[in-house]
Amino acid sequence: MRYPTKRFSERLLPKSSNGAQDGQVFYHPELDVLRFLAFLAVFFHHALPREAALYIKHGVPPAATQFILAAKEAGAYGVDLFFVLSAYLITELLIREHAQRGSFSISAFYVRRALRIWPLYFAFLAVTIFVVPTILPADQFGTIYIVSFLLFFGNWVSAANGLPFSVASPLWSISVEEQFYLMWPPLLRLVGMNRIKHLAIGMLVVAVSTRVVMAAYAIEHPAVWCNTVARLDSIALGAILAVGLRGRASQMKNVFRVLLGGAGVATFLLVAKFLHQDGPTSVITYTATALASVMVLLAVLHTDAKFLRRPAFSWLVYLGRISYGLYVVHLLALALVPQILIVNFGIPVGVPMRVLLSFALTVLLAAASYRWLEQPFLRLKERFGRIPTSEQRPRWRPWQTAPWVVALGKYLLRYGTSRAN
Repeated sequence: MRYPTKRFSERLLPKSSNGAQDGQVFYHPELDVLRFLAFLAVFFHHALPREAALYIKHGVPPAATQFILAAKEAGAYGVDLFFVLSAYLITELLIREHAQRGSFSISAFYVRRALRIWPLYFAFLAVTIFVVPTILPADQFGTIYIVSFLLFFGNWVSAANGLPFSVASPLWSISVEEQFYLMWPPLLRLVGMNRIKHLAIGMLVVAVSTRVVMAAYAIEHPAVWCNTVARLDSIALGAILAVGLRGRASQMKNVFRVLLGGAGVATFLLVAKFLHQDGPTSVITYTATALASVMVLLAVLHTDAKFLRRPAFSWLVYLGRISYGLYVVHLLALALVPQILIVNFGIPVGVPMRVLLSFALTVLLAAASYRWLEQPFLRLKERFGRIPTSEQRPRWRPWQTAPWVVALGKYLLRYGTSRAN
């Protein structure tokens, strides 16, 4: 009775034309693009100023200013999109491995996750601890944060003591994901693959109940925001999505995809405008953002995304592949650009130019990390892979990038320079 649900997990996989389980390759390049968009939302949340007067001063109409501010606040929920993506993909791959082999290896799963997450994570923590204080004196990453982040307990310390004023602050969400990776396979082994939905529904109930209690005691931000138990909605719905789709992409016409994706984005904006990350409205905030993330994921997940393999679009896929690095280093880049240009050299730069340069530096650092730090471990990770998750992925060649991308970059450069002057 160790694996009593093999037949159920087999039914979760799609059938090929000859009736066999289609478990050869599970790779969707559009999900790489979605990862990049989730990062971009978080980046703009941190990069854009929140003072309405600053936008109006530069000629932005008040109505547009309010929309920009709502979009900025909504960008924080890009983290929820990351959670949904992780839960969906991890659950899908575990289902496939169980169906094809009659079991899944927990130890191999842990090794794969460690080889993917740990090299950059610990390297960046080392940079934050030993290098960042010498170039960013205002960075505050105290001992309690160092220890907790090293042990992937940083989100709980952040929930109790507040997020650190540090470039490593976004790494609290990595702690949440690592806790999910640690607990999910043993839970599935314990309850059985045929009870994934029941387990996920239980997680939803626990998350909502936790927020009700925290709201009743008026527990303030970021105690809810960084609390793993209170943030289980996205993880639960991602797992349910994996079971519901059964390895397939949603079969929808493009017009419905656009409507569904638009509804998801609108939900993010409405949540950012009218709900809060703590207090009574937080009871529904994170369920709403989890549902919005699922809508966006369903809208993007496609059976035929061959256009993303064209050179004109392959840069988007590439940015999605390095999105982990983008997320880890983006706050460092946002802090370095004004420190170097304004503080050290006295060069005045406007907000548009500062954002543009910070984004460029983020991409440069993430690309270097992916090439020289992460890829050797990713090649090692493939030795522990049970289900192929990649095929001939498109390589990004800058000289093949669509001309409009180059034109857009030139325009932003000129605009930022003119604003700075």
